[in-house]
Amino acid sequence: MNFKSKELRKVYIILFLLFACGLLLLFSRSQTVLKAQKADHPQRNQYLATMKNQRKTPQLTGDNYCIAYNSSSDYNRKLKANAEKALENMKKRTTIFDTKEHRVKLKDCNTTILATEHLKDLGSVETIEKYVQNGGFVLLMSVLNQDAEYQILYRKLGISSFGDYVSPQGIHLLSNVLIGEKGYKVDDDFITNDSISLDLDDQTELLAESADKTPLLWKSKYGEGAFMIFNGTIMQEKISRGLFTGALSLLLPDFIYPVFNEKLFYIDDFPAPIPKGRNAAISKEYQRDIPSFYNEIWWPNMLKTAKKYGFKYTGGIIESYTDVVTPPFDSVEDKDSHYLIAFGRELLKSGGELGFHGFNHQSLVLDSKVSSAYGYKVWKDEEDMSDSIRELSAYVSRAFPNYKITSYIPPSNVLSEEGRRALKAAWPDLTVISSVYREDMTGLGYVQEFEIAKDGIIEMPRITSGYFESGFDRWSIANTVTELGYFSHFAHPDDVISEDRSNNLGWKEMYDEFDQYMARIKGTYPWLRANTSTDAAYEVANTLQMQVEWKHTKNRLEGHISNYAPNQFYILRTDKKLNRLEHCEATKIDTHTYLIEAKKADFKIDLGES
Repeated sequence: MNFKSKELRKVYIILFLLFACGLLLLFSRSQTVLKAQKADHPQRNQYLATMKNQRKTPQLTGDNYCIAYNSSSDYNRKLKANAEKALENMKKRTTIFDTKEHRVKLKDCNTTILATEHLKDLGSVETIEKYVQNGGFVLLMSVLNQDAEYQILYRKLGISSFGDYVSPQGIHLLSNVLIGEKGYKVDDDFITNDSISLDLDDQTELLAESADKTPLLWKSKYGEGAFMIFNGTIMQEKISRGLFTGALSLLLPDFIYPVFNEKLFYIDDFPAPIPKGRNAAISKEYQRDIPSFYNEIWWPNMLKTAKKYGFKYTGGIIESYTDVVTPPFDSVEDKDSHYLIAFGRELLKSGGELGFHGFNHQSLVLDSKVSSAYGYKVWKDEEDMSDSIRELSAYVSRAFPNYKITSYIPPSNVLSEEGRRALKAAWPDLTVISSVYREDMTGLGYVQEFEIAKDGIIEMPRITSGYFESGFDRWSIANTVTELGYFSHFAHPDDVISEDRSNNLGWKEMYDEFDQYMARIKGTYPWLRANTSTDAAYEVANTLQMQVEWKHTKNRLEGHISNYAPNQFYILRTDKKLNRLEHCEATKIDTHTYLIEAKKADFKIDLGES
């Protein structure tokens, strides 16, 4: 009897444990857990207080970077704009000379950037020679005109002979001018330059050439200074700012500049209603309908990728795929809170963030020409747009009562001024807008810079998209990481069932290429920090609002940061050894290239011999 009693007790204990586990599982899937979840943005109050107090960035100090351009040339204006913005991001003091109106005062410039095709815009041949020989540095952003000044100075520029103008395509990086990309070669017409066919002398340091070996970028030392020459025309393109930044950083000794050090991944249209029924390709490959595929295959694969390569997803919620643009908005039939709760909970549990993509996928614009270009309906007025956002907010609040949504992703990366006002009117917590960074040839997209807008919203553009890395994507990533220390990517769940966006591949093949893509990002830039949209935005805002004053001697760099906040990072390019570090940490991320994290407002880097 005693033996049976003990055995029964064990059975009861096992049954109790199974019952408790079942209750725990039900609890974890219940609304009770969802009510306990809160958005974790501890910096929000600090950021809002900062904006309320209108803390201003101190005046730029340090070396003076002069840009010479001619305002009558559209090409020159583009070169100047890219140089000016890149220098602004690098917190460098800048003076602009419009050569149409004024002569360049080289004596006032520590480094001079020529954003024209004419050496004469810098002054006489004798003036230029003397300036560089005495320790000045010159970056030539464009292929030069073979005028009289060029004919006299070309040997000082490291050129042994030259011929006709050519239009070489592609690029081969013979240096790490773009961080992590030495040896990268692409032979594609998305990189096409107007260049001079030429040969360089033996003392010149060739940094990049075209696919057919036309020299594109090189450094030529002269006296105490040096020239950096770009023999092409693509520095007029916004996406090539990293090439400008990299060239400048290799021209000047011990060059240091701030970066964001962020790695972001957005999933647009997620969570969102999932189409019912079957897809031929998915049925053939996985014997599942569309909802089962996303729930059992696609999403587990995406979570695996995030964990494997260190990403935190920011999801862009859609309530409905109807094209309803007039009230009422609360009666659509395709909304599905089940997927919102299930996918949203797992996204948050993985360390991600939920953002708004829209009540539906109709871009917030009042211009019928813009709407029709994307196959959308046009909204009647701002109030209707605001009402749709209020409905979306209510819909999400029912699923996640205590979660505060702060990020917005415009549908099709299109947003009007009226749409922005409508968002702010309906959504007081709006903090971040993430659209796109690249230039938009249609002129319809919402193209952003990294900045804090006048209305206090943080502009956080995305750089690349999709499950495949094209040559242009890799070029874009390399430039943006070099300039800003920033990677931001987005994809859509329905890319998988779209013939053009899937490249007519099944998910197994797509996922294999996607895995290789993310593995390359992790391998090339292991130092980038994974973050979500809003958390990254607060840190970007801190970097934008800080200023650093440098004291640079032969063997030491001293930085003093105004408006200091944690997580301030810098790229340091130097061929010297890093000796003693005070109040900062250094991580080598490439040859002669270091990521510096400032731990306090005042920090020092002692440099050894080369």
